[in-house]
Amino acid sequence: MKRYLLLIGFIVAAVCSSLSAQDKIGLQSNATVLGILQGSAGKTVELRLNSGEKIGGKGAQVTDQVVHLSNLTGAEYFDGFINTKDISAVVIRTGGK
Repeated sequence: MKRYLLLIGFIVAAVCSSLSAQDKIGLQSNATVLGILQGSAGKTVELRLNSGEKIGGKGAQVTDQVVHLSNLTGAEYFDGFINTKDISAVVIRTGGK
């Protein structure tokens, strides 16, 4: 019985570590803010704006000029459209639930 529990423990640990490894985001030498946002479509992101404000939501669509966020954090029934020139940083949650 102990062997089975130990085996199950190892399997669970291996699955959990591989799942968290899949959420990691790699930085390429030619990465841009737009490229990162396009790669994180469908995920919840937080944008830090040049003005110091933060706006979060689910990345819906990204063009060269505008980022569309749906389900805004704190205002889930609203969408936001942000000028890409106003974005200074992108924060993406990669681990934990």
